[in-house]
Amino acid sequence: MGSMLTLALLAVVIIYALVKADVLVNSKDVNVLSTINDMIFTPDDEFTYENGFNIAVGFTAYDSNPEPILDPTIGEVVFNHYRWGP
Repeated sequence: MGSMLTLALLAVVIIYALVKADVLVNSKDVNVLSTINDMIFTPDDEFTYENGFNIAVGFTAYDSNPEPILDPTIGEVVFNHYRWGP
């Protein structure tokens, strides 16, 4: 009984491998989708905290030292704020 189940499992694995090899060789079952949204944001759109636009940055050494750990020779983190319109 064990050898019959082993042969059945071997047959299933071989059939599965042949099906997958056919998909690989003939590029079957391959769906590539692409979406482009042009001009999705207008000048009237607002990106604020109330609208769900949140940014948080934190640098820590995972210890109790509250001093900054960033090396000033590397650079700095700067947040700029721009508005559309007057």
